[in-house]
Amino acid sequence: MFEDEDFILKVVQLGELMVIRHCVFVMGPPGCGKSKTWQTLGKANTKSGLKQSIKDINPKVVNTNEFYGVVHIQTREWIDGLFSCTLRDFAKETDTNPKWIILDGDLDANWIESMNSVMDDNKLLTLASNERITVKGHMKLIFEIRNLKFATPATVSRAGILYISDDSGSQWRAYVKSWIKYSSYSADRKDALQKMFNNYID
Repeated sequence: MFEDEDFILKVVQLGELMVIRHCVFVMGPPGCGKSKTWQTLGKANTKSGLKQSIKDINPKVVNTNEFYGVVHIQTREWIDGLFSCTLRDFAKETDTNPKWIILDGDLDANWIESMNSVMDDNKLLTLASNERITVKGHMKLIFEIRNLKFATPATVSRAGILYISDDSGSQWRAYVKSWIKYSSYSADRKDALQKMFNNYID
């Protein structure tokens, strides 16, 4: 996959988008290489000398209160949410190394609408406890999604969008090519396998 020109192009495009936007939608069908795209860019940052920090969260595994946090009805105590806790931890760190929060799950009106103030120029998450957490310049949000079916125009206009298509089948071809290359088969058998994949799998 790493030798595929289309894949390399998507990694470069993601890097360019993240220079001008602090929120990016990485969109495409399952298995098209969405995760590998930001993972590769993160590894490139690390190799260039930056200490990359990445936190991967699936917003669909918890409800909205568990995601953002909630004030306990009886005790009036604040209970931190998964996202608010992660965002605060990153914001408190004094260094300016890249810090990414990956929101790996389809968009849902229940949680994405509350993200609008984070995604716009205010870069501010206001919690029910009246605490305000600022998204700093070196902090980025990457939304790994299949489509924009449940996103409003207000949400879409606040983020950069990188669409990764798998119409050409380049992703599965890249996996096959890598598997054959590093297998212990003879050169003749490798050639035969590659021809069979090209002829029948597509």
